[in-house]
Amino acid sequence: MKQRLLPLILACYLLITVAYGVVNPLFEAPDEHWHFFTAVYIAENKRLPVVEAEYDTWLSQEAAQPPLYYLLGAALIAPFDTSDAREVVWLNPFGTQGIGNATALVNRNQVIHTAAEVWPWQGTFLAAHVLRLFSTLLGLGTLLGIYHSGRLLWQQRPELPLVATALVAFLPQFNFQHAAVSNDPLIIFLSTAALWQLIWLWQRPVTRKRLLLLGFTIGLAALSKNAGVLLLLFAAGVLAVRHLKEKAADFADWRGFSFLSFGVWGLEAAVYLLLPVLLLAGWLWWRNWQLYGDWTATSQFIRIAGGDRDYTLLQVLAESGGLWRSLFAVFGWFNLLAPAWVYWVWNGLAAVGLVGIVKSVIGEWRLESGDSFRAPVSNLQSLISRSLPLLLFGWVLAVYAGLLLFMLRTPAAQGRLLFPAILPLALGLAYGLASWRWRPLLWLAPALALLTTLYSLWGVIAPAYRTPPILANLPDEAEPMNLEMGAGLRLVGVTMETETAVPGDTIWFTLYWQAESIPQVPPELVVNILGRSLTLLGSSHAFHGRGLYPATQWPTGSIVADRMGVRLDKTIEAPVLANLFVRLVDDVSLDPESVLVSRVKIVPDAWPDPTSPVLAEIGGAVQVTAVSNPPPQANPGDTIVIDVTWQVTAPPQADWTTLLHLGEANQPPLATGDSPPLAGDYPTHVWAAGEVFSDQYTLTIPADVPDGRYPLWLGMYRSDTIERLPLTVNGEPQPNSVYQIGTIEIVSP
Repeated sequence: MKQRLLPLILACYLLITVAYGVVNPLFEAPDEHWHFFTAVYIAENKRLPVVEAEYDTWLSQEAAQPPLYYLLGAALIAPFDTSDAREVVWLNPFGTQGIGNATALVNRNQVIHTAAEVWPWQGTFLAAHVLRLFSTLLGLGTLLGIYHSGRLLWQQRPELPLVATALVAFLPQFNFQHAAVSNDPLIIFLSTAALWQLIWLWQRPVTRKRLLLLGFTIGLAALSKNAGVLLLLFAAGVLAVRHLKEKAADFADWRGFSFLSFGVWGLEAAVYLLLPVLLLAGWLWWRNWQLYGDWTATSQFIRIAGGDRDYTLLQVLAESGGLWRSLFAVFGWFNLLAPAWVYWVWNGLAAVGLVGIVKSVIGEWRLESGDSFRAPVSNLQSLISRSLPLLLFGWVLAVYAGLLLFMLRTPAAQGRLLFPAILPLALGLAYGLASWRWRPLLWLAPALALLTTLYSLWGVIAPAYRTPPILANLPDEAEPMNLEMGAGLRLVGVTMETETAVPGDTIWFTLYWQAESIPQVPPELVVNILGRSLTLLGSSHAFHGRGLYPATQWPTGSIVADRMGVRLDKTIEAPVLANLFVRLVDDVSLDPESVLVSRVKIVPDAWPDPTSPVLAEIGGAVQVTAVSNPPPQANPGDTIVIDVTWQVTAPPQADWTTLLHLGEANQPPLATGDSPPLAGDYPTHVWAAGEVFSDQYTLTIPADVPDGRYPLWLGMYRSDTIERLPLTVNGEPQPNSVYQIGTIEIVSP
């Protein structure tokens, strides 16, 4: 039965990863289009690119990378016509807004995806999918390397290599990365192959042929990514320890151990290991030195990526959270996160595995500590002979240390860059899980991993790039509209999903569009939510469909249901009835007009507690709980500011206007400061019971007001009929339905 599980695991990996490559749109993986165009450049020009001062933005920093992946990729895509690649790949001009921003609601896509990308693929897009499949097959090689390494370590426990292989095969980030055009799958595969060779050499005699083969693998790795240089140093260290394992018995008698012979062996081994590395990668290091004065060309990579950021180690370590998450499941251009439960699953597996390793190590240590009759030399031999797990863990530390050094200079908190150490990570996790001796755990862990990657594919990636639906008719729940917006587009309706929000919330709504004619240039959709005094509360600027579906791709006549969201700023003033404005921007309409399409109520996170005593009650629904005292004296032309605190006990359900009059209550006012509450930004028809908020009104005293003492009155009336609302004080109706808030003496200067 176990013999059949490996083909089943590998088949599932292939199906899932190919599905990732189909479902995730082309070039929606980090740096993917740069990797692709670097391969295209080599295929078309038959030479390696050179990073100039004015570098090619289609290749970007990948032109400074070691070239093996791009050479292989160029050979694979040579039969396909990619001459139009720079014309048919449509980069999203607003895409940089979404890079690394998991909260972005629009412009998550770096590329505009057209009908040319759909099956059957042709030309450029067929070439890109061929390279994606190449990455998938490299991942298959990595899984085989993990399995066979586990078989070498655990010959009597065949279930452990299967578990290790399955955990990687169903790791969402591994599937995602191996469904993209990238040089990472190649360095991951070659690192895994080199580690497998080292494990093999640990258990068998070291021969010149085997050293040459290991050097060949490391040379290919160095020609794939600079991590190959680190692999060379690590391999030399492992081989040195392995030689000491053979000579450990000589330590019993120092006269039997020859440092000279050890040095001669080391020199000979270094020659056979280093020779193929230099033959394969030496020319590249020389070329880089001649071109850039830097044998690794890292300086060019960092320059193009934005320059040396000169971080401290503490600043780099502060990015560990993102690095850890992206080891498991971060998609898109670092802007698509899996739900929390996916990270809980993988964090849980990692925690259980780590505790299992610690428990097992402590158990073995206690067992050996009681074995007091062992001679020191025997202990040394045992320590060295069983140091392979520590050495493999050392490779994890080496890769991590190399990444930290790189992160000091440029942003690179990406879990995929730790995947060259995926073999010891997977084997260690499988060992830790097995140490609990609860056999169902060994099958539950891969099952949970499989669940996380399937959900990530269909529940995270697929919806993120789904274009708006096309409708034949306007839905019943939509508010009909008929607004000519320009560029041949008409706004025919709107549906507000969010009726009430608080600062920091997202306002969700659907705009229904109809194209009377297809524009030649895709108009940009600008949405602004404006609050008090037309203050900007939130905005969106993208092509339609959250940046995914420009109007140039629409069918004519049908209705496009463009659902979108706009996130509110967290520091906005509330309450307010905010206005949702929409406009289209194109080359024709240089000063496009914004159109009010809807409104949304925004309230504070929490209302103040109701207060007492109540100064006055208006309309049986609104209470006045505080009013600022007017100045005792004023001059003609002065402006009086009055602060009022409203407390709502029942919804007014109509629009009321606040009355502020200076003069005798039964005579025409000498001055008025009437205004809707909050200057009309929060009309009373949206007020609800329990709301408590402050308001402010101004009254300017006319220049012709005679000197004298005049009362100042407060009240409210219906905005449509000018009928005053009944006003009571301590339950007693007040004459003229007004409340006197003070007296002002007018004195001419």
